[in-house]
Amino acid sequence: MKALLLLGARDLRLEEVEEPRPAPEWVLIKVERVGICGTDKAMYSGTYKLLKKPLIPGHEVSGIVVDVGEGVPRDLVGHRVTTEINVYCGRCWYCRNGMHTHCPYRETIGITRDGGMAEYMVTRRDLIHVVDDLTPLQVAFIEPLAAVVEMIEMEPVKPLSRVAVIGVGAIGLLAIQVLKLFEPELLVAVSRPGSPKAHLARELGADLVVDYQGLSEVVKKDTPEGQGFDYVVEATGSSSGLEVALDVARPRGVVALKSTHGSLVSFDQTKAVVKELKLSTSRCGPFDKAISLLRRRKVVVDKLVTSEYPLTRGVEAFEKSFERDQVKIHLVT
Repeated sequence: MKALLLLGARDLRLEEVEEPRPAPEWVLIKVERVGICGTDKAMYSGTYKLLKKPLIPGHEVSGIVVDVGEGVPRDLVGHRVTTEINVYCGRCWYCRNGMHTHCPYRETIGITRDGGMAEYMVTRRDLIHVVDDLTPLQVAFIEPLAAVVEMIEMEPVKPLSRVAVIGVGAIGLLAIQVLKLFEPELLVAVSRPGSPKAHLARELGADLVVDYQGLSEVVKKDTPEGQGFDYVVEATGSSSGLEVALDVARPRGVVALKSTHGSLVSFDQTKAVVKELKLSTSRCGPFDKAISLLRRRKVVVDKLVTSEYPLTRGVEAFEKSFERDQVKIHLVT
């Protein structure tokens, strides 16, 4: 089968590799499409350490079950599915206490074990979700949407809050839609100057869309005593985003961190302490809730795919993903 192999920074190759076979309790998926996410880009650029070489990246997957291993019902064959990305042990203290994503023995699809940027992939039966009623495009957004839901579950946003989302990439635009469900008093999207993606933030629910320079004016005019937002989402994908978030969060406000750029970050800890800010971090989230949001059209994702490439043009797709007008690129097999 054809697969994209990542061997190092900007060393991505289309290769012919052996098709995987499903072990007992595993399934074989024919990949329909897979998204390029921020972590994929960071591994490709070299800022996120590559933990497996070579690696088939990709964990935002939609596909069809085409074979099953021993112990798996054959009636799963033919169904559209996605897969959770943490292959956890199920036995350790973390697994027994419901924290599968922190299992110290886990493997992570597309990061420490081969993922979905191939014609076929395997995953464990208990990690799949059958989603025949969603389109392949929608299915490939379940994983990143679940990560946004996890952000809210880790640190809930109160109704009528003043909220800022810094960054209008895929995570930022998904966050705007989820946060809108909590009826904020003010929801501001913050983009880089001249961002070609700003119009999407407006269309998807932001009350205001400003650049970094305009943000200071909004803080002064539209937040209590000009002191900042109740809830700030940092989704820039940049090491500089945290400092901006700390600046615009009000005293005793929340800063929710979503960037996984792989770079070390320094910040003004004194400012955070004096403001008594709460820094909340989160990663993988509940797929069932993300699926429900998509099924009920509470979150729409069709406009977020700005380019599609066949798997054979994967290197070109990765390079394209760094251009400013791109939100989400999907590889289609």
